[in-house]
Amino acid sequence: MDPDSNSGGVSTTPRELTGQLPRRTRASSFGIATAIMATVFLVTAVAFDLWAGIYAAQQMLNSAALRREGSEAVGEVKRLWLSGRSNKHRVSYVFTTKGISLTGESTAPKQIWYSLRESSSLPIRFLPASPAVNHPAAWEESALSAWALLVIPIVPAAVGIVLLMQLRGQRQLAAEGLPAAGVITKCSRGSKGGWWVEYQFRTEDGRTVKGGGWPENRPGNRCDYLCPLSSAESPAEPTLPDVLLPRGPMISRSTLA
Repeated sequence: MDPDSNSGGVSTTPRELTGQLPRRTRASSFGIATAIMATVFLVTAVAFDLWAGIYAAQQMLNSAALRREGSEAVGEVKRLWLSGRSNKHRVSYVFTTKGISLTGESTAPKQIWYSLRESSSLPIRFLPASPAVNHPAAWEESALSAWALLVIPIVPAAVGIVLLMQLRGQRQLAAEGLPAAGVITKCSRGSKGGWWVEYQFRTEDGRTVKGGGWPENRPGNRCDYLCPLSSAESPAEPTLPDVLLPRGPMISRSTLA
């Protein structure tokens, strides 16, 4: 398909794309919702990382205090189980100090876990000044497992950053983009309605650039008229206005609405 062809449709530059650059822009309701979602992802990631850092540091301090000041008591295994998708070997226990019964639980090394039995004895190390800080004496909690929690927020943080980068690109496109005549090359109906539109256009230096996207799904959407014209049953190749950034045509967006 030749992006310069104009058979089966008429390409007109939308009025909002004319005038002096940069254009004044404002966020749509979808853009505002996306910004809020990105902010939630980032705030959640930062908050979780802060909590994970404090938790890991506290675990290391507790382990050091137990080595330095801990006393031992004979406890009893209450429960053995596998936890999570990674099947972590967990043990819960109970012990008594100064007539007070306390409970705890911990991840156990695989070899030790298989040697334990419910109701069997288990030496417990605890802080006399704070018995709630306790741990099985036969092993120490891995510092790596505590600090590994810091990795978890990477995914929501990455999602938030990508969303903000997309919003920034769309805002820059709306403010500084130049119109160019494009040609619809493919339309596909989405499973929940709407159209997926693929298109191509030619830049001022003669390069042909391809793009695609989901135009906003609302009554009067021009895709409802143009996309059927570009189907395999029709020889028409309707044109559409497109937008590209002056600094690089690889960032583009259809102006179909």
